[in-house]
Amino acid sequence: MTFKESNQVTGKKFNKIACIGAGVIGHSWATLFSMKGYTVHIQDINDEIIQRSLQWIKTALNLCAEKGLITKRDAENAFDRVKSTTDMSEAVSEADYIVESVFEDYDVKKKVFREIDSVASEEAIIASSSSYLLMTEIQKVTKRPQRCIEAHPYNPPHLIPLVEIVPGIATSKTTVTHTVNLMKSLGKIPIVTKKEVYGYIANRLQRGLTREANDIVNSGVASVEDVDKALSVGPGIRWAIYGSYLVNYFNTPSHLTQGKKLPGLVKEGYKEYSLLKGKSFDDMVRWRDSKLIDVLRVLKHLPKSSTEQPLS
Repeated sequence: MTFKESNQVTGKKFNKIACIGAGVIGHSWATLFSMKGYTVHIQDINDEIIQRSLQWIKTALNLCAEKGLITKRDAENAFDRVKSTTDMSEAVSEADYIVESVFEDYDVKKKVFREIDSVASEEAIIASSSSYLLMTEIQKVTKRPQRCIEAHPYNPPHLIPLVEIVPGIATSKTTVTHTVNLMKSLGKIPIVTKKEVYGYIANRLQRGLTREANDIVNSGVASVEDVDKALSVGPGIRWAIYGSYLVNYFNTPSHLTQGKKLPGLVKEGYKEYSLLKGKSFDDMVRWRDSKLIDVLRVLKHLPKSSTEQPLS
């Protein structure tokens, strides 16, 4: 992602953002929006939580400046754009886009959505950072279900590009479009689900992996540290570039070209895979290896040149 200030969104202009819930996810959203030039109101139930969140935001902005993503002046200006309050009405009354990041519980989220709905402008979009729950259930308590949507980030939102856009049954196509465009303007990579399912996409994949990891550790096969190491220096390096379906492509290209052993929708999905179109297997191998070398050098598993030694 790039972090140049910009608050222009194709089709709709957003000026003020409200982040309801100032915890781990909420403060990170606020960090991202402030870096992109937005005025952001963070809201939570007490001053202690808010002060902790403001410190987290300042720390995150300073680290981004230290790493060269933004300048020191950019970080200072971004922090100045962050406002805080315990009052819901003050936080959301002038907001164009409101993102809720409270506890993962239907009753809690419904209570917050109901309160937001009662004081927010009629045109405001209300998004949830929920990582598992269904918007169809949450939006029932509002008078604007068509403007309610899930935008599930991967933690930390101000750094990880993925955001899963999950419409509820009453969510309008316009709300989906505006949310996708807003996320793209922030430098994020949105994926819109074709249907609602608990856990969406990435978390379902991650939970399956976690179940297997726990079984390996509890069966005495390997330690917690070695399981993490196996992932981080093995498949994790590939996953920084491509996912499970391209892993299968590189491992068994003949199955893909001949259509063997592939379920119907998966087989069709390979035909629609944009990265594969117009490229031979040799082209893709060159692309893969070039990307892997770049990643390995960043992680310092490979030397920058033939005279430098890699880190052990």
